[in-house]
Amino acid sequence: MSEAATRVPHATPPPRIFSIDLLRGASVLLMLFVNEVAGVAGAPAFLRHKGAADDGMTITDLVFPSFLFVVGMAIPFALGARLRGGQAGAAGFRHVVTRAAALVVIGVLMVNAEHGVPGWLSVPVWNVLMTLGVLLVWAVPRDGWAERRWSWLRATGVVLLLFVVIAYRGNGMTGWLQLRPHWWGILGLIAWAYLGVATLYLLVGDRPAVLTGFLGLYGCVALADGAGGLGWPTIPGPLIGGIVGTHGAVVLAGTLLGVLLIRHQLERSSPRRFALEMLGYAGALTAAGLLLHTLAGVDRAFTISKIHATLPWGLLAAALTCAAWVIVFLIMDAAGRRRSPHSVSIAGENPLMAYLMAPFLLSLFALLTPLSGGRNLYEALSQPTGFGLVRSAVFAWFVVRLSGWLRSRGVRFQL
Repeated sequence: MSEAATRVPHATPPPRIFSIDLLRGASVLLMLFVNEVAGVAGAPAFLRHKGAADDGMTITDLVFPSFLFVVGMAIPFALGARLRGGQAGAAGFRHVVTRAAALVVIGVLMVNAEHGVPGWLSVPVWNVLMTLGVLLVWAVPRDGWAERRWSWLRATGVVLLLFVVIAYRGNGMTGWLQLRPHWWGILGLIAWAYLGVATLYLLVGDRPAVLTGFLGLYGCVALADGAGGLGWPTIPGPLIGGIVGTHGAVVLAGTLLGVLLIRHQLERSSPRRFALEMLGYAGALTAAGLLLHTLAGVDRAFTISKIHATLPWGLLAAALTCAAWVIVFLIMDAAGRRRSPHSVSIAGENPLMAYLMAPFLLSLFALLTPLSGGRNLYEALSQPTGFGLVRSAVFAWFVVRLSGWLRSRGVRFQL
């Protein structure tokens, strides 16, 4: 990658946009909540995913793409800061690949924790050890209390991860290595989409017209892939589709907004006028999604489906997220309001830690079952329905607070 291709046309760093952090935090909190609602019998339909055969989406189906959109918004700020600081494009690309690879590894490990059967270790024990290994490898700080022991702690984490990989036993699997990418997991899907869009951004920089053209290309690839017209080979197919398909299109839609936002900051244009323009952008995404949906009777690729990751679903989710961001932007950044719910702020600062801590805590609850007469008290709290919803909300709050506490002690992911 040449320096000219990756050069950012502005030299001064743009001010921090608080609405991005707040929207990310809200997505994480809602994700933690709806994940637990899935185990509550009688929960409202709008708090559950639509089925594979359904055409439509609920607020739960909006959580994942909203996070993807925010990931895209952050790309011009994060990578742009590196380029403005003089980092070469090749170094930025290495950072992107390293970060994506780490997310894929963690995502696959977490997926296997959901599909495993007791082998050398019980599933909860395996999950606890896996989480500790991940924390030691990627979340141990190099400074502060662990400065002298950082290399030893990280090496311990690598050994622990190797152990759990070898000890893993999958349902119906044979051989000494039974870990499989049943699917990439949420983190893996984020990683592939991020890898494609971040690489594209390093190549084209802050060029809205070019990014808009690629957004159209991403959409075409997503439609062709969803309709089965591309015929990807078995091995690269899931990778290419994940990088350039609907998930990538949602990330790219967010990146385009991020680029326009940086331009707005540099030009010091009216925040209200910019907000109206971005509402127009959300309207265009909505129109595109609805127009494509009119062809739902032609092929499933034109339906609105989170499970099948269809393009209309991605465009409509991106539109709703964009509109939500505009509202938060007007309140937080344009009006200068800096106070926000503390838990939302913490969630926005520690999304990966929160996502990892949730199954970790659930595994600990399962391990404590013998102490309560063989009954999982957390699962018992899922009934009646109202009580289960409160339990899910409290759990989401606690996970976020725990993540913030760990961060205050220096434990944070360095990807």
